[in-house]
Amino acid sequence: MSDNRFFNRAVWKQKAMAFVVRSHRHLWGKNNEDPQAFLFTHGLKNQFIKDALIGWNKFGQTRSIKNWGIETNLKKDEKLFLASGIVIPFIVKKELKSIFIHPYDESQDNKTTIIPGSVTPTMVLGEKKEKVAVIQNIFDGLFLFQELKDTCCIIIHPDPKFVLDLHLNAMLKNADTVLILSSEKKEFTEKKSLFPDVQDHCFYAYQSQDEAKEHCLKN
Repeated sequence: MSDNRFFNRAVWKQKAMAFVVRSHRHLWGKNNEDPQAFLFTHGLKNQFIKDALIGWNKFGQTRSIKNWGIETNLKKDEKLFLASGIVIPFIVKKELKSIFIHPYDESQDNKTTIIPGSVTPTMVLGEKKEKVAVIQNIFDGLFLFQELKDTCCIIIHPDPKFVLDLHLNAMLKNADTVLILSSEKKEFTEKKSLFPDVQDHCFYAYQSQDEAKEHCLKN
């Protein structure tokens, strides 16, 4: 997408929310066994999925960027691509901030994408800010929030290429306990460079969701 663009957030919210609602209905419609099984195997419960408005976009689709409130200086109308996969909206106080899509088919590129027009590439889940856990895997992060929302704030940061903003860095500095969780030890060298103010003992490797949960509970 060109950087020379004009953005109508009201139009985007209308189109984006319609897509979220439609995807959520598709998840609970016909022929939905595979995406539901994918979510269940990642530890997510029915009620949590419904409360979070998580959905399923069966087929990749292209839409006019202008119809989504995004206009560019280019003469040719650009297209907005809505990838197939699990649709995960980030909603704060009933306001849609961002939409993430993750392929549920393991044969696909296992990469979470974010729909253009989204406000932030990071999800901050939970009101309690004294203990903060930062995790890259979006489904492990959702699982932790489902299990620990009363005791821990979960920051899901799917794409480490995006640097945490000043507000999130301030949240980490002010927290009593900070945990940086990774499923791969080899990722820690890269991750530590993203969190220069976080001490080494705050980084934890986990091999399962239950182990990640245990780290959050005991630290």
